[in-house]
Amino acid sequence: MPIICAHCNQKLTARDVPYGVDVSRYSSRRIRSNVEDENDQEEEEEESEWESIVRRKFVQLSRDAETDAFLLRSSRRPRLVNARLAQACTRLREKEGKSLTEANAILGRGKMFVLSREQARVLVGRSLMHRHRGGDEGGEGDDDDDNAVLDAGAYLDIGSGEGEVASKLGEYFGTVVATETSPAMVKRCAESHKDWTVLETGTIEDVWEKFKMQNAREEEEGTSTKSEAAKKKVRELLDEEEGTETTERQHQGRGGGGGGGKFDCIGMFNVLDRCDRPFTMLSHVRNLLKPKTGLFVLAVVLPFRPFVELDDGTRRPPSEKLDVATPTSAWEYGCRDLYENVLKPSGFEIEKISRVPYVSEGDHLAGAYVLDDVVFVLRRSADV
Repeated sequence: MPIICAHCNQKLTARDVPYGVDVSRYSSRRIRSNVEDENDQEEEEEESEWESIVRRKFVQLSRDAETDAFLLRSSRRPRLVNARLAQACTRLREKEGKSLTEANAILGRGKMFVLSREQARVLVGRSLMHRHRGGDEGGEGDDDDDNAVLDAGAYLDIGSGEGEVASKLGEYFGTVVATETSPAMVKRCAESHKDWTVLETGTIEDVWEKFKMQNAREEEEGTSTKSEAAKKKVRELLDEEEGTETTERQHQGRGGGGGGGKFDCIGMFNVLDRCDRPFTMLSHVRNLLKPKTGLFVLAVVLPFRPFVELDDGTRRPPSEKLDVATPTSAWEYGCRDLYENVLKPSGFEIEKISRVPYVSEGDHLAGAYVLDDVVFVLRRSADV
């Protein structure tokens, strides 16, 4: 069965799925610039700076066995089963007013894929281990890091769905906190990842307090599904954080600065274009991220076509509009605008950047549906 581009309905093969960057798009635009006046000169310098960032920071990934297996996932299911699932999804949306996300969660269809475990290790895992061991920012781990995990610290995944994408990064940490707005997705995520703390919420500014409250309530009521080892990790994390907060309060009392974030790593995969207030969301992410060692892994679909999906399945424009290249612009211009106009002003710096397909499980019409993702690995820049 064919692979379909979810933007333009073009039929693709696995070999057509893009992973690379055409840096010449930046160069050619710069060469064509008229540099006779100051404004045009400024544009040329900005283009040159971004081109340099891409050349230094871009990580070339490629399709691997785990990606291929997901691309074939729905093709291995009988066509009649796929057709009946699609019909059931339509009924839930039209007759019960469910959103597409909620309907898919109820039926267990429409699973998503962004990074394989190997791709996550190359893009994020080795940097995490290097920083954890006290290495310099932007550095890489050595071969001993290939199968290492932190087994400590905290990972926050925003908009986790069933948790399949989050699990690729969550396995590096002792404690995982996942947020999701769909009740059916929350249920599936919690059932699949019993050691995680899964929160049904659409806000993150108070996620640490919600994390503490839910774990305290589960302990009190005896309803926790976590293993004893996972419970111990949560207790150690909270005890460590309480000690850090005490030290910070004492420091502030002596005229010192404010405290840092709570999480060692935060992941947000294909959520920014579905946020009502994306700039506000990024501000909260920055506040939650540890300032020196924390990493923010952000995947965004390009071309950038934002909307907010309501509980009844209807859509509306977000309240905050981001200045990102128009829907017909090339991937290269979209990722440039995301960084220059959104991420940099929000207080982030690029550690790595890559391009991967965002794959959705297929149905009776296609083996899989793909979109084009940019993946940023970011750190907090100096206070803004």
